[in-house]
Amino acid sequence: MLDMIWTDLGSPVPREQSLSYQPVSWPVGEPFFLTSPPEIVALPVLSDVIEGRRTRRSFGHVSLAQLSQWLWLTGRVMAVGHSNYGFPLTQRPVPSAGAIHPIHIVLSRSDQDGWQLYLPDMHALTPLLIPEQTRSEVRDELLPVIDIQNGIVVRFIAEQGKTSAKYVNADSLIWRDVGALVGQMALVAEALACNFCPMGITGHDWCARLKLEGRLVGTGLAVFGSR
Repeated sequence: MLDMIWTDLGSPVPREQSLSYQPVSWPVGEPFFLTSPPEIVALPVLSDVIEGRRTRRSFGHVSLAQLSQWLWLTGRVMAVGHSNYGFPLTQRPVPSAGAIHPIHIVLSRSDQDGWQLYLPDMHALTPLLIPEQTRSEVRDELLPVIDIQNGIVVRFIAEQGKTSAKYVNADSLIWRDVGALVGQMALVAEALACNFCPMGITGHDWCARLKLEGRLVGTGLAVFGSR
């Protein structure tokens, strides 16, 4: 029988006095605005989506319309609220502890080199101005884990300081936030008749190479593709 190994992250509680935190300033280029999906979109009923969802590992090319609708239903900012933390609170399609939403979505698209950051308040993509990683290099890096084929590689990058501005022992909340986001992404992918596969690796090494004052941590990867 194996001994259980468990890292106790502590129970998060709100701080008696909240902290002020200045969010990371990403090195980015000009944004590319995605087209909002039509107001009336025929999607399967939720029970059919839940029953049909599977982790599938074949990934075709994703159109901009598919990508836009997927991000719209999982990541966009729907409403903005005031806070004393140095950044606004936001309402999005997924839950987040304290409405903080510390998880950034970074994408490698099949038809482009480099990485793109999703801007949830603008529903736009913007290139990361970092040493460029070609698409073939991304594929080779992940091949020991999964063949990404023509799918979109998704990195989940957490800004831990945002959640820590409100909570003591914030780390477990961040892991729960990314779990909620991954779960909704899987269901929305199924509703769009697309495939979605989360990976076990965190991708933190990539995050560390950004050298953004050590304020970003990798909390997972996934692949999103058409069928």
